[in-house]
Amino acid sequence: MAKILTILTDPAPALLSTALPVVEFDDALRQLLDNMHLTLQDFRLRQQFGRAMAAPQVGIGLRIIVLQLGGQPFSMINPSIVWRSDERQTVWDDCLSVPDLVVQVERHASISVAWQDENGRPRRWEKLPPEMAELIQHEYDHLDGILMTARALGDDAIRPIRERAQLIGAQRRPQRLSLDNILLAAQTIDPLFLHSPQYVCPALSEELGCRLMLKLETANPLRCFKGRGADFVLARAAQRGETRPIVCASAGNWGLALAWGGAKYQRPVTVFAPRNASRVKLTAIERYGADIRLAGQDFDSAKREAKNFAARTDSWFIEDGRQTEVSEGAGSIAVELLRAAHYDAIFVPLGNGALISGIARWVKASSPDTRLIGVCPRGADAMEKSWRMGRVVINDSVRTCADGLAVRVPVPEALSDMRDGVDEIVLVEDEDIRRAMDDAARCAGVLLEPAGAAALAGIRAGGYLIDARMSVACILTGANLSR
Repeated sequence: MAKILTILTDPAPALLSTALPVVEFDDALRQLLDNMHLTLQDFRLRQQFGRAMAAPQVGIGLRIIVLQLGGQPFSMINPSIVWRSDERQTVWDDCLSVPDLVVQVERHASISVAWQDENGRPRRWEKLPPEMAELIQHEYDHLDGILMTARALGDDAIRPIRERAQLIGAQRRPQRLSLDNILLAAQTIDPLFLHSPQYVCPALSEELGCRLMLKLETANPLRCFKGRGADFVLARAAQRGETRPIVCASAGNWGLALAWGGAKYQRPVTVFAPRNASRVKLTAIERYGADIRLAGQDFDSAKREAKNFAARTDSWFIEDGRQTEVSEGAGSIAVELLRAAHYDAIFVPLGNGALISGIARWVKASSPDTRLIGVCPRGADAMEKSWRMGRVVINDSVRTCADGLAVRVPVPEALSDMRDGVDEIVLVEDEDIRRAMDDAARCAGVLLEPAGAAALAGIRAGGYLIDARMSVACILTGANLSR
């Protein structure tokens, strides 16, 4: 059983000693890690700050850092900073071992760090964002017996802890998506959608040259992942007394999920769909009692009509990608994936960004070295262009067989949510998607619609290099075939 350890405070001599490497990866190490995590958790509850702690801070002279970034806790054993940026940043630090002060210091704006996990397996996190780079450098200093006060930039750089909120709070970028809500979604959304099958597929692993974990989001009544976000947003709305009629725009699956939710929560739902929408998907929406309005030649044209209708009728327009609870519900997929294993990369189809944003938010707080790879059709690449250029880029038209990813006008909020969590986006041709559909059927016995096979297409397309040593997860998101 884990126990709370005593946190040493300045001027304890042990804080100024250099820690030694961990040699034995055994039960004693795992017990120590449990103790350190419980100690950090206890401090966070009492003091309302603290995201990481080094072993010397509890009197253990070993090169260990434990981190709790709001997702799944993890540990760094024998960390090594293997790259430092030339660019520097000036930041305010706080510290568990100097709990009464905040100190202004200078750090590298970015670093890369390598370490071992609790089983001795090598891990590597490349080019950390500034906030995380500062945190790891602070903890790394503890392993070398250096306190933040030794790096103070001057007499005025040491301030009382009561100024923490003003000084440190101002330098941290707020996040729209809540980690607490993602965890809540993973615990409370309808069991129809929770704990979807996930398993290593030997045939596809052999064919694609990696250890491939499939996450099958089609084994539910909607045959897609959208029910997670729909149930979470509607359950939260019911709790706060929201009663307006619901309106959405959809190429099919999002409308289907809200139609299902409307039936469950006894709410009227109107779905605006493009005139070329899949008849199979429209029929499924009708089965749940939603009103369907066909409008425009593509998804974004239908969305414009839906927004106008909602404004005229005082209805609630629920926009996939903009409504935070939708992305948080989708993020529950990442909670389930990471409970099973660590991944070098996770491939996620990219439409309006709700799915990848929710997944990225949890993954980067739980396994930040895992690479998040979005997969986008080349014929509907507005999100990829916008993400790469750092601004909204609107396409004149879309041309892809993956109707669920056919976004022409990106959602600005989703792009912002993606900024710190998505590592790369690869483009695939429709031919790649069709081949992935065949691969899934032939090697895994799984039928997928084009959008549902996009992540698998991204692995084969080669836009992101993988090898046989890598553990890769692939989210298969939909099976509502048009024919």
